[in-house]
Amino acid sequence: MSAKPLTFADVIPITRLSSHEYQITLDEAWTIGTVPNGGYTTSAFLVCARTHMQLTHSTRSCADPINIHLEFIRRTAVGPATFSVRDVKIGSRISNLHLTLFQDYHNTGTAATRTPVRLGSAAGEDDNYMLRRKEAYPNFRRATLCMRMYLVKPDRRPASHPLSINDQWSRFSPLQREGRWTNDALGFVVDMFPQVVEKYINPIVERAAITEKDDEKLKQIVKEHAKNAKYWYPTMTLNLDVKKLLPEEGVEWLFTRTKAKTIKNGRLDLDIEVWDAQGQLIATSSHASLIVDTSRNTTRNGKNVRIGKL
Repeated sequence: MSAKPLTFADVIPITRLSSHEYQITLDEAWTIGTVPNGGYTTSAFLVCARTHMQLTHSTRSCADPINIHLEFIRRTAVGPATFSVRDVKIGSRISNLHLTLFQDYHNTGTAATRTPVRLGSAAGEDDNYMLRRKEAYPNFRRATLCMRMYLVKPDRRPASHPLSINDQWSRFSPLQREGRWTNDALGFVVDMFPQVVEKYINPIVERAAITEKDDEKLKQIVKEHAKNAKYWYPTMTLNLDVKKLLPEEGVEWLFTRTKAKTIKNGRLDLDIEVWDAQGQLIATSSHASLIVDTSRNTTRNGKNVRIGKL
């Protein structure tokens, strides 16, 4: 008998410390470089908000998300994190919460398109999409290993689509296990896609990550073009609007379309749409991110700052 598919609530266990305080542990498996992925952190906020409404305001019927707005003041780190929740307005149908994430800042220790009918096969492809077999830089972008991405085959890409548009189907594979997409996971979904900037500056590697089936050849291609992949894209703001709730048991497939609105002066602005296999719009999102050297991720600034908040 196969194990029960995981959901995001399983991979972000949360502990209630008091009526308005909760604790989680940000896991190294979901990092980009040394920093937990912004979408993973967004989903942690969703898990905390839902848990708070279910436990502290259990008589209310509004535990499902409608809108989330995040401001990333500073980077998060692998390890324990504490949420403080302020009830801005608790209503009979709609409630407003303000969540702040606190963390020991220097803690680095662990504590719509056609349904992809044949993508789940051993070949991992259909007429238009194929599995992105390898993340080109898995040691830096570990969080990408928790999702299976199915991207448009290069020869099937519509001529009208610029490189700034990315279409993908995805399946949840937390910690290399089978999973299901739930509402808690939407924050991760909208922040996990092949980097748009690198389609322009590193197209050979991006294409090889889809089409090259020989692992040794892929490693060689990545090595030859490593100098072109020195960027990190920290999120400054992220807005998420949930249009349709996913079923409680989750779904296997979600379709994501990512559009870069602006790539200029070290800034990246994105619009994202999420659809289910039935062609229903699930969520929309907008991001504003920076484009910086990866050294900004992997090195510390040396300042004696102990407590960070988000």
